[in-house]
Amino acid sequence: MPITLAVPLDLPDVRVLANRMLEDGTVLIEVESTLRTTQCRCCGREIDRFHGFDRPIRLRHLPVFERVVFVEIRPKRYRCPYCEDGPTTTQRCVWYDPNRPHTTAFEQDVLKRLIHGTVADVSRLLALGVKAVEGLMDHRLAPAVDWTAFAALETLGIDEVALLKGHGHYVAVVWARDAEGHNPVLAVLPDRLRATVQAFLETLPDALKATVRRVCMDRWEGTAGAVAAALPDAQIVVDRFHVAVHYREAVDALRQAECRRLNAGRSPERAVPTAALRPLLRREWRSLNLGQQGKVVELFEQTPALASAYVLRTLLTAIFEHSPDRATAQSRLQRWVKQVAASGLSCFDRFLNTLHHWQDGILNYFEGGHNSGFVEGLNNKLKLLKRRCFGLDDPTELFRRLWLDIEGPRLWA
Repeated sequence: MPITLAVPLDLPDVRVLANRMLEDGTVLIEVESTLRTTQCRCCGREIDRFHGFDRPIRLRHLPVFERVVFVEIRPKRYRCPYCEDGPTTTQRCVWYDPNRPHTTAFEQDVLKRLIHGTVADVSRLLALGVKAVEGLMDHRLAPAVDWTAFAALETLGIDEVALLKGHGHYVAVVWARDAEGHNPVLAVLPDRLRATVQAFLETLPDALKATVRRVCMDRWEGTAGAVAAALPDAQIVVDRFHVAVHYREAVDALRQAECRRLNAGRSPERAVPTAALRPLLRREWRSLNLGQQGKVVELFEQTPALASAYVLRTLLTAIFEHSPDRATAQSRLQRWVKQVAASGLSCFDRFLNTLHHWQDGILNYFEGGHNSGFVEGLNNKLKLLKRRCFGLDDPTELFRRLWLDIEGPRLWA
């Protein structure tokens, strides 16, 4: 026999008629609307001539004490006295959408649970079908960015992320950074080809295109060409940390070659401890203690070439950290290039080619110190998302889940 309950209900413009628990343990709350008017579906006028009740509908609502709750309502119908033949219109309440099996509050609760979660977890927790959760996301989450939500796009960031092991199935992710420090995701593109990136950038409204001042990126020709074609007035800023990886790899390759040369004719007891020295040489000099500095100096005494490369690497890092403007940085970089030529080292040859080819993008970093740090940090969210949701590789779904993880806490805090 059904059990009568007293369950509070926080829905606007409704009156509770009855509460009871059904035999299967679910809670049923019968309500009626307190509104006495609606808008005619034909002429749009406000009408108040009551005609009758529509068939009852049951909507899944927020759980109470971990029990499933349904709200049952019989929508009112009103007849229009202004239209010919007097058509009737069913009243709609703001707390549910027509033809949806859940209340708006319940659907928002599902979206909150999906933040940093999975569809399977939410489905199991709420005893809701997987298809129902996916359909709810399709209904509530837009498949693409809403440009009307942006007044300006000052800084964009573009990077690629591999969805599969072994650097397979790359997608390009486009982010923005506004004046308040928010970093909304703009798109997850199916690949990183120039045509794909350019096609998306050209979809930006003209008013927003005019506000884009810079695009932060790594050294990828396709992305640079797409930005130059679609946003000709925007600066291309090559991330300084991607540049640092390039010239540090040059010193690391020289270290490996020099250690192999020194250990070629030595016994294992007299060999240079390459494993112990590797982390010391990758760190900056000022971060080493006296004992560690002594070990590095001992190695430098045996290989002056490595010592020169280490000093040049340190000087280049100092240029990036302490140059106040573009002109100063340009003159210091030119002086550094001359020092490399005078040293006779060949380990920096590939980096010098990179420096020459990407000179404008690298120098643009010194106009405000903008970089791709926010992009790399947000890409970690995408990597965490792809590990959490096994097999999730659809760009549209990735965009929706990224948007939910980033914007959801701010919208529903």
